[in-house]
Amino acid sequence: MPSSDHQWPIFVQDRQGRTIYLTMERWEHVLDHPGMYEGLIDAVLLTIRTGRRKQDNLDPDKSKYSKPFDDLPLEYTHIVVVVKFSEESPQENNFVLTAYLVRKWT
Repeated sequence: MPSSDHQWPIFVQDRQGRTIYLTMERWEHVLDHPGMYEGLIDAVLLTIRTGRRKQDNLDPDKSKYSKPFDDLPLEYTHIVVVVKFSEESPQENNFVLTAYLVRKWT
């Protein structure tokens, strides 16, 4: 179980003011990806807050946020966070599906 000092779920806003949340269950899933570790949670949240957003071509309700970092493990250069949006429901339900590290992001 993650030992983060954060209260779950964690809510953040992206650059367009959309509220997005990360659950402990999704964070535990993220930690299964190569190179990901608990100390990257603040970088993942920063990626949502300030990263570049690109809408998925096949699923318009899904977007990927990416941000470069100089201090990632191994030869990774970027964090990518995948967010599912559900803004048409009576209440916004925008949540993190997963996050992972990549060596280069275009």
